[in-house]
Amino acid sequence: MQVRLAWLLFSSNGNLDRKGFWFAVLGLYFVSMMLDIIGNSIFLEIGSDKISFFMFFLTKMIPRLFGILILVFSFFISKKRVNDIGAGEWVPIIYVITLFLPSFLMATGATNLFIMSIIFPIIITFYLGLAAPGVK
Repeated sequence: MQVRLAWLLFSSNGNLDRKGFWFAVLGLYFVSMMLDIIGNSIFLEIGSDKISFFMFFLTKMIPRLFGILILVFSFFISKKRVNDIGAGEWVPIIYVITLFLPSFLMATGATNLFIMSIIFPIIITFYLGLAAPGVK
């Protein structure tokens, strides 16, 4: 199991079928979402005026750091899926950029662009997840 997980998250070699892609992507984002929800609830329960630096780091920074890792993991997962469907090598790079773009636009305060930028990672995710395997 550990070897398979390390291969899934840290290797660009091999192929990943549709089922494996959806399990990996949905599982990864579910864990990220749960970390964020738990961290936010703890932060709100303690209160921003009484929270220590350590608790702030655990509740706010760990989910954000995990978000950076998700970008790396998403690249490797999409790279394996691209190997399976025979798409262009640039697709995983574009995918990671589109995943990062909404967060960047939200941080800069570009709300209108943020709403529009959410569409691109969804389109690429469905393209990767629903594309038929390439001819081998």
